[in-house]
Amino acid sequence: MSAARLSNIDGLRAVAALSVFVQHFIGDVSRADGASSGALYPWFSISEQSLDLGRFGVVLFFLISGFVIPFSIGGEVALKRFAISRFFRLYPAFWVALSCLTLILWNAGTPVSVATELANLTMAPALFGQGWMSGIYWTLFIELLFYVFAAGLFATRFLYNPVAVAIVAVGLVTSTAGPVLVRLYLGIGLPVSYIGLHLSFLFSGLLLRLAIIERKQYAAACAAYLLVYQLLAVFAVSDFSLMRNDGFILIGTMPIMTGYLAAVVAFLGAIWLNGPQSKVLAWLGRISYSIYLFHWIVNVTIFHFVPLTGGWGDLATMLVCAVATIGFSYLVFRFVEKPSIAIGRHVVSKLWEARPVSSVPEAA
Repeated sequence: MSAARLSNIDGLRAVAALSVFVQHFIGDVSRADGASSGALYPWFSISEQSLDLGRFGVVLFFLISGFVIPFSIGGEVALKRFAISRFFRLYPAFWVALSCLTLILWNAGTPVSVATELANLTMAPALFGQGWMSGIYWTLFIELLFYVFAAGLFATRFLYNPVAVAIVAVGLVTSTAGPVLVRLYLGIGLPVSYIGLHLSFLFSGLLLRLAIIERKQYAAACAAYLLVYQLLAVFAVSDFSLMRNDGFILIGTMPIMTGYLAAVVAFLGAIWLNGPQSKVLAWLGRISYSIYLFHWIVNVTIFHFVPLTGGWGDLATMLVCAVATIGFSYLVFRFVEKPSIAIGRHVVSKLWEARPVSSVPEAA
């Protein structure tokens, strides 16, 4: 496990990415002009009201990241190496996606301001008082926050301590659920943010790694407690979110709860059974980041030429979108992601060569 990757992790990433793709396509069909009268619309409507595939994919991504990413921190100048490798892994492809998105928004007659463009380049636009150019990318900020927390825990030597990790994660869940419950039952208008609840699922992935792979004492109990607490918190805040229409719950409690439960079950099943073992899924998993970044960009471009109708023909459109997304994502992976990762490794190697070497006094 020194490479911080199980053989099936890429396949699991593919499942997550494809789930997000399908959910967003279903949503696009549901919002298309006149689609509600199409033969396919009722089936997609049932799907949306039963299982939120988008949240399933996102939570699965979070669990995977928590399971894998913290164990890439190590060696000499560990935090510098970690920061550099993460930067070159994530930002170049993301900047290409923002460039494509800028062209789409400009062509649609809805360009964003320069301030919004610049803020989005950081993956943390809210810190600069700006919104996302595409709401799809909100998960990237959660990932960045997790890196900061992981680095802090590593620096304080608590990253692989199950009890410490669980305390932090429980605090994050409470930071979301607490204000909601205070508002509902005490009528005190505390500010509500769902960031802590989202972030806590990456810590669930970390605890599961400590329990299943590292065999740390108390890790299994901490992971079980945290997962139960998280699912109860999601259920507790769902009505509040629907009432406020703040976007955490989009349609109803049932599809969001089944999405979270399905993600946890799928992740645990994959780790215990060492699946899915598929070369196709493993290959898709390697380009899953680009699939995540570009699927909506590719889809909306195709919709410009082949409008959605809500009819059975939309299934053919979905197939075209999937093939085009995978093809374009591979090109980005081949010509942007891989070279960027190589540059990151080169920078890290230079940092390694430039590190100060402590002198050892000769024996008398």
